[in-house]
Amino acid sequence: MPPVNQSAIPENASSLVRRLGRSVLLTAEEVDYLETMQVNQAVVEKGDEFIHDGEHMRVTFLVRRGWIIRFKITPAGRRLIIGISLPGDFIGLHINFNHSSIYSASALTKASLALIEPVRILEIHRRFPVLASGLDWMTMRHSNILSEHKISLGARTAAQRILHFLLELWTRLEQVGMASAKGFDLELTQEQIGDCMGLSTVHVNRSLNRLGKERMLHIDKGFVSFPDVDRAIDFADFDDRFLTEFSTDPGNIGGKRRIAKN
Repeated sequence: MPPVNQSAIPENASSLVRRLGRSVLLTAEEVDYLETMQVNQAVVEKGDEFIHDGEHMRVTFLVRRGWIIRFKITPAGRRLIIGISLPGDFIGLHINFNHSSIYSASALTKASLALIEPVRILEIHRRFPVLASGLDWMTMRHSNILSEHKISLGARTAAQRILHFLLELWTRLEQVGMASAKGFDLELTQEQIGDCMGLSTVHVNRSLNRLGKERMLHIDKGFVSFPDVDRAIDFADFDDRFLTEFSTDPGNIGGKRRIAKN
């Protein structure tokens, strides 16, 4: 994990600022710009759909609080969740001004969103080249997550697929201060996990039971932990390089995920 840089970051900084500030020396001007571009905010209640497949994307969304799902509904009526957006994540970061959304998005929990005009993103590229590189890397990271999910769908068993996905969520939540070395609070139901992983609810339940019996996973009242994290990482073939955060340090290279246990 890169060292946290607190030089220009206030304690009440947004998840976006905290994420970029972990590995980049942010100036006070850069912090102020990132925070002020989030001034236009909206609260979305649990279950509310705020992006509809096929409608024009007028703004870029930034998740400030809560969990968001992006999904597609097939002609047969099957819902497939194509991604989970967490605090500090953009939705439609590099939108085309004449672009129609190719997915829907709704709040998995009550959520707070910043509604950012695309011109504000373009202004970052003009004024703050390091920040612009960080935002571009976030887009690449999003692509890496989708690629890793495709590998899971084609090359991992159901149990490996689910365990890999939960390790991914743990890593991502830890990066924005929403998880600890012990684990994290899961906001997904077994049905929703199935919609993410292309599995039936029955298959998800059986796989979770197996992982629990083999002490690679424990879920208690929605809190996810990994009793034998090293074994879980090896079984799931989890390599955290696809979640590497942006850094200007060429020596900051990720490896197999190892979260220190208490």
